[in-house]
Amino acid sequence: MSAMGSIEMRAAVLREPGTPLVVERVVLDPPGPGEVRVRVAAAGVCHSDLHLADGVLGAGRHPIVLGHEGAGVVDVVGEGVQGLAPGDPVAFTFIPPCGACKECRAGRWNMCVQAGAASYGGRMLDGTRRLRALDGTELQHGLLVACFAEHTVIPAAAAVRIPPELPLWQAALVGCGVMTGFGAVRNVARVGIGDTVAVVGCGGVGLQVIAAARLAGALRIVALDRDGAKLQRALEHGATDAVDTTEDGAAARVLALTDGGVDHAFEVVGLPQTIRLAWDVLRLGGTAVVVGLAPVGVEASVPAIEFLSDKSLKGCYYGSGNVLVELPQLARMAVDGRIDLAGVV
Repeated sequence: MSAMGSIEMRAAVLREPGTPLVVERVVLDPPGPGEVRVRVAAAGVCHSDLHLADGVLGAGRHPIVLGHEGAGVVDVVGEGVQGLAPGDPVAFTFIPPCGACKECRAGRWNMCVQAGAASYGGRMLDGTRRLRALDGTELQHGLLVACFAEHTVIPAAAAVRIPPELPLWQAALVGCGVMTGFGAVRNVARVGIGDTVAVVGCGGVGLQVIAAARLAGALRIVALDRDGAKLQRALEHGATDAVDTTEDGAAARVLALTDGGVDHAFEVVGLPQTIRLAWDVLRLGGTAVVVGLAPVGVEASVPAIEFLSDKSLKGCYYGSGNVLVELPQLARMAVDGRIDLAGVV
């Protein structure tokens, strides 16, 4: 096929929840107006992909090509695309804000109605799909991106140009894990110099929360996890203290380390017990930010009487910022050595 025609390629397809991904030959149709095709160089496995694979984020989301955290090189641009050309290195975003809906107009770019609907529905912004199996079955685009594949077609706004000096295998993390972790610290909690922080869950996103808190000037950063290796990595990336949550009294140990609790606690797991733990380690007037993605139907509770202590519980989605502005900034910080991406792969 020509560059502007449909191509056959390999992709990791999930046919049914709870079944293994299978690498298949699939057909990818060419980009339409306002879209680009990208040759995928690297993709991260986010916990959201696991939730989709397990089928806990809602029904009707299969068959699907997963993957939304990635980077690559533009190879074809559709009609009307400006600012991108073949050869440009890009990182992916699964919520490219339209700038026109009520949420975008209110400055809640991460809540873009148009992008959110397409991402949830596994479709392009125009409501159609570009992916199909060899038998003609339509395949959903995982969170709009579908980068567990050799190529992907995405809206041009979902391909954010990055500095060519940034290795693509590191850039793959910027569009989701880094954006989410740094945004939670900068846009939601607004951590400042001298603040105290706890991070519950020290996986890929948790490490970015720790890195962001360190750069924000936090005086003490307590990492909490059940995995000793993750706690060690957290200490290497800026945490000042580590607490093993498999041992009794984790919250009490944090309270003792921080003289009564932290200013900001970040929950980066998505479980009721870890949300409660983040709440329990707060000082009077502290704020817990829930970053972790919980399955549909999961509920969390906190002691209502403790709202009298001026404690707050906040939500956060995709860093609660404008990815089109912040992703290039974060990529530049990585090039300048202020964010360590290689060390968290």
